[in-house]
Amino acid sequence: MAILIKTNGDRSDVFPKKKIFSLEEMYNLLECSCVQVIHLQNEQTMWIDEEGKLKPHQINIEATKLLIRAGGCPGDYIAGSALITDSREIN
Repeated sequence: MAILIKTNGDRSDVFPKKKIFSLEEMYNLLECSCVQVIHLQNEQTMWIDEEGKLKPHQINIEATKLLIRAGGCPGDYIAGSALITDSREIN
């Protein structure tokens, strides 16, 4: 089970159609056409819109906190929704 974190802080459990998420599923969940991967702690991976900061956006505070805990760059932030998966849900 993965977690989709919206910019308003809402979290929802999401499941891949098969055992792993396809790029198409990620694009639909994140409302984008190109994803960026960020490796977090505990074998978790965050997927975000690669071009999120280039579009009108909102800062995702909850996802940004995860980025900081994983050692992200000071002053950086996540724009838009974020999908958090574990290693069994990606290929």
